[in-house]
Amino acid sequence: MSTEFLRVHLVGIAGDGMAGLARLLWQGGAEVSGSDLCPSPKLREVAEWAEVRVGHAPANLPAALDALVFSSAVRPDNPELCAVRGRVPLFPRLYALRRLWAGRDLVAVVGTHGKTTTTTWLTHLLRQSGLVPGHYIGGQVPGLPCASWGRDRLFVAEVDESDGRFVHLSPKLAVLTSVDTDHLGTYRGFSGLQRAFAAFLARAERAVVAWDDPAVRAIARTARARLSFGLEKGADFQARGLRFRGERAFFELWAFGRSWGEVEVPGPGVHNVRNALAALAAGHALGLSLPEMMAHLPSAPRPRRRLEILEENGYLVVDDYAHHPTELAAGLSALRRGWPGRRIVAVFQPHRYTRTALLAEAFGAVLARADWAVVTEVYPAFEAPQPGVSGRRVAEAARRHGGRALFRPHLLQALDTAAALIRPGDIVVCFGAGDIWKLSREMARALSSGS
Repeated sequence: MSTEFLRVHLVGIAGDGMAGLARLLWQGGAEVSGSDLCPSPKLREVAEWAEVRVGHAPANLPAALDALVFSSAVRPDNPELCAVRGRVPLFPRLYALRRLWAGRDLVAVVGTHGKTTTTTWLTHLLRQSGLVPGHYIGGQVPGLPCASWGRDRLFVAEVDESDGRFVHLSPKLAVLTSVDTDHLGTYRGFSGLQRAFAAFLARAERAVVAWDDPAVRAIARTARARLSFGLEKGADFQARGLRFRGERAFFELWAFGRSWGEVEVPGPGVHNVRNALAALAAGHALGLSLPEMMAHLPSAPRPRRRLEILEENGYLVVDDYAHHPTELAAGLSALRRGWPGRRIVAVFQPHRYTRTALLAEAFGAVLARADWAVVTEVYPAFEAPQPGVSGRRVAEAARRHGGRALFRPHLLQALDTAAALIRPGDIVVCFGAGDIWKLSREMARALSSGS
């Protein structure tokens, strides 16, 4: 590891991406410290490999420091950044990672949706084939650390597009899962987002792209040595005859003009079929055997908070990270298909004021598909409130689209309301990228104990 990262401080260390970076630095022999705004289970986990502090203050900084790394959620006026600016090199998270990856064959998984699951499943398939690649995953995965150096030259990484810096990477293989309306402020509109992904694909030696996604298909011409995956005709890796049963999906794989048999997907819903196709296509591009990958895929772990079932005791309690209308739609569809005939009570915590302002109507249209929806106030992340932007706007939109929706600003209010709405046999699903996981876990605990 580079000597510029022997003593490193990470601002925002408990974010999923920063936690993985901290683990890589620690594995590489660095002295790692960091801070995060609030206590959390993730911060306690990171404390296993870093000295951590709650809150942001110059006093959190160690006496000797080689570099400071900050997440995209950290503002320029952060007191820790200000305390060392001009004295210590400052690195955005992805720039620090790029220096750590130098000399490795990078497999970069990008896209608006599906990155974490696709990265997890591809890493699993490589490991089951006998390889030990490095990996970097922006989420928690049972039985798999969020990041590891590995032993082989390959390094598989989930790469975030939110701040635009990913366009400077030059991967051996790029896997593009989707391009959807998110982070548009960074790119000044959807066309800017498309241009960024196109520029990224043009720098990759090879690419695996989502054929069903019109935006991806439009920019795939910039890719070299392209393989495609999807449900539609023309995809190099195509899923046919989809079936769903609970937490599993099944399909017939067609590739290179013939059927390869049935694939069992370790996750529910059409979106996980596409994630599986992406992992299989990427594995093939990296030289893995298709029959062997098909045999190993069913044992792949699923990242936490990706339609994670917390309790099934007459009720089904599900926790999901979805924070975009497309993701909510995929989650609701998966639950309908996997558990047909059951009522769904959805609790949604909007994430970021900018996203809510742009997509409130779309969120409402999707939530109207649930039998009941309970919407909380916006989780701000690092954003300041915007006048007139509220979870109430999402609940009102759901009602305009014919749904039954209630606005409950606080998590405890939402918990009480959801508990009053559900009845035996129902599915209660909590959606959001903020702290709504607290509600889903409390709901699971209460239903498990019968209270």
